[in-house]
Amino acid sequence: MLTKKIKQFFIPSVNYLDNRSFRRVLMTNFVLIAILVSTTFFFFLNLHMDEYLTAAIDFFGFFISIYGLYQLQVHHDLQRTSLITTASFILFFLLFVYFKGNDHFGLIWSIFVPIIAFSINGKQNGLYFSVVFYTLAFFMAYINIGIWDNGAWGNHDFLRFFFASNILVYMLFMHERALEKSDFKLIEVRAKEKEYIEKLHQLSITDPLTTLYNRRYFNEVMPKVISIAKRNKLYLTFFILDVDFFKHYNDYYGHIAGDKALIAISDAIKNHVQRHDDFVFRFGGEEFGGVILSEDPDRSQRHAESILKLIEGLKIEHKRSTVSEVLTVSIGIATVTPAKIDTIEALYLLADQELYNAKENGRNQCCTTRVL
Repeated sequence: MLTKKIKQFFIPSVNYLDNRSFRRVLMTNFVLIAILVSTTFFFFLNLHMDEYLTAAIDFFGFFISIYGLYQLQVHHDLQRTSLITTASFILFFLLFVYFKGNDHFGLIWSIFVPIIAFSINGKQNGLYFSVVFYTLAFFMAYINIGIWDNGAWGNHDFLRFFFASNILVYMLFMHERALEKSDFKLIEVRAKEKEYIEKLHQLSITDPLTTLYNRRYFNEVMPKVISIAKRNKLYLTFFILDVDFFKHYNDYYGHIAGDKALIAISDAIKNHVQRHDDFVFRFGGEEFGGVILSEDPDRSQRHAESILKLIEGLKIEHKRSTVSEVLTVSIGIATVTPAKIDTIEALYLLADQELYNAKENGRNQCCTTRVL
C-alpha cells in the first residue's frame, strides 16, 4: 500500500492522451516536487541566515507547489496545473532577480524558467512564457548595469546574458517542435499499423471468394452469439446449406462459372439474412451456414427456409442437376433454446444431420429440428 502511494505521488494517474501529455504530467509533477523540496530547504536556510525577504519568497514557492500538486494529483487538471506552475515559477524568479540581482551569479538560475516553461506547456505556450519572463528580466538586468554585484555587472555581462538566453529559448523551441513532429509521425505510424492489423484480422476471418465469414470466425463468434441469445432470452436458428450437385456444375460449366455462382449465392444469403446480430458463413467448397436470432422461433425458421426459394429464384442454369434445371440448394435447420445445448459442436451436428436428411430425401428442400 505504501509503495503504491509513493508511486502515485511521483507518477500521478492521469489519463494520458498521447506521449506529449504523458511527458507533461511527469515533468509538471517533477517540477512541483522539486520546488517543494528546494523551497522548504531554502526557507529554513534563509531564516537561519536572517534573509527574511528571500525566505518569504521561498514560502510563496512552497505554497504554490502544494497547490499545484493538489490540482494535478487530486483533480487531474493538467492544463490548470501547468499554467499555475509556470506562472508562479516566473513570478518566483522575477522576484528573485529583483531582490537578489546577479549577486553570486544568481541569474544563472533563470535558465530553469524556459526549460520548465517548454517542458510542461509545449512549444507555443512555452515560448509565450519564456518571452514574458525574459522581457522583464532583460529590462531589470539592463537598468541595473553598473549597480548589480557592486558595479561588476556591465554591458558585456548583459549581452552575454541576453544572447545566451535567446539561444537557449530557440534551442528549446526547436527541441519541442522536433518532439511534436515525431509524436505526430508516431501517431500516424500507429494508426497505419492499427489499420493494417485490422485488415489482416479481417482477411483471417473472411472467405476470400465470397467475403463471407469463414469457419474460423464461426468458432470464434458463436460462443458470443449463444451468450447474447441466453442473456436476451432469444431463440437461435442455425442452418447449413449445401449447393446441389455442385461438382457436376463445375465439371460442366467450369470453375470460373462455379465461382460466380458461389458469389451470387453468398450475396443472396447475406442480403437476406445478415443483420447486426445475425451471421452468414462459408464453411468451405459449396457449403454455407448462418445464424439467426429471434424472439419467435417460427419466424426465424421460416426466414431460413425461404432461402431455398431465394436461391432457386436466381435462375442459375444447371443442366447437370437431376432435381431442377436451375441451381438449387439443400438446407438443414436447427432452432434451439441456447440453454438446452452444451456446445457449438452439438448445435452444428443438429443442423448437419438435417442437411443429410434433406439430401437423402431428394435434395432441393429443407429439413428442420427443434430443441426448445
